[in-house]
Amino acid sequence: MKTNSWLRVGLVTLIALTATPMVAQRKKATKRQTPKATVVAKNKAGHYLILGTAPSAANGKWVYLTVNGKDALDSVMIKGGKFSIERPVVQEHLQAALHVPREYYLSLIPEEGTIIAPMEENAATGTPLNDLSAKLREEDEAFVKPYTDRLKAIRMDEKLSADEKEKAQDAIIEELYGKLEPRYTARLAEHPNDAIGFMALRDLLGSTTMDLAKAESCVAQAQPLVRNQADIQKMLESLRQREATKPGMPFVDFAGVDDSNKAVRLSDYVGKGHYVLVDFWASWCGPCRREIAHLKKVRDAYTDKGLVILGAVVWDEMEAHLKAMKELEITWPQILNKDEPTNLYGIQGIPQIILFAPDGKIVARDLRGKAINDKLDEILKTTEGKL
Repeated sequence: MKTNSWLRVGLVTLIALTATPMVAQRKKATKRQTPKATVVAKNKAGHYLILGTAPSAANGKWVYLTVNGKDALDSVMIKGGKFSIERPVVQEHLQAALHVPREYYLSLIPEEGTIIAPMEENAATGTPLNDLSAKLREEDEAFVKPYTDRLKAIRMDEKLSADEKEKAQDAIIEELYGKLEPRYTARLAEHPNDAIGFMALRDLLGSTTMDLAKAESCVAQAQPLVRNQADIQKMLESLRQREATKPGMPFVDFAGVDDSNKAVRLSDYVGKGHYVLVDFWASWCGPCRREIAHLKKVRDAYTDKGLVILGAVVWDEMEAHLKAMKELEITWPQILNKDEPTNLYGIQGIPQIILFAPDGKIVARDLRGKAINDKLDEILKTTEGKL
């Protein structure tokens, strides 16, 4: 999630469904085709053998095999547009990936057998689960396409304001998730103990409509091998933290550093007698940067009424952050802490804007654009014009 340019939770699964290899992001994606070459190599018993191909431009580059999104198992140089990797099957490894840094990426299921892995295509094939995964991917892409077309049309509609686009896109995403949920639920029921079920459960937990109770029910349907995967447990814990920091709950404190690298805490601002609007953001996040323009208007309209605005910088580096502060002409104070704030507040996507009451209780989450003004105006009617 941290590397997507559009990081609202509602788009995570959508991006995952429609993603193509990195090279295809620069040119039109090619339709997945069955490799024409006859496979002669065969895996050893209890092993999986990856027979990979790549365009000639990748010759001499290294391709890495990773699991759990980060742990490198093996690497090999691409020669003559081909490479191969053989590894013993590890039961806990439900999903793996091949990648040439900044060039190609291909997900696969490391099950026993010979796996055909064309890096220039969208899916690996050759074993039962990989073949099924490729088939389901094609079906999902066809199912999602009308929705992505509608999203693109909204982004291109110059008659709509930024807030109107945001609202219309959110409605489409909610509709899409409503249609995808039964598909994923059925897959999980059919595959509670393998990679297909794992991917279905992960997609279910990433839904915009997912709450803790529903998530726990979904996880309970999976067998231990699936439910105990690190990704699943991390997403479940995030939902637990979100439940613990929903409106009405007290704030959870965290430490960080300000723009001068001095120690500072959230409690230095929150719970001090004023409403505090905290923007969880990062310099590289496009939607975060666009939201800054509106936050400046909020600053101009409400700070003299007592509102405090605070930036919580996450998933970022100080140098990039300071550069963005200067470029965007941000004037409100900042706390930089890479990971703890998002973990504590169950934040899976940014920007995330949370409003805290004078006593530190959480008033509202997921505030964006005009919704910020509407909430503040609503409060002002009951506080004699003071925040």
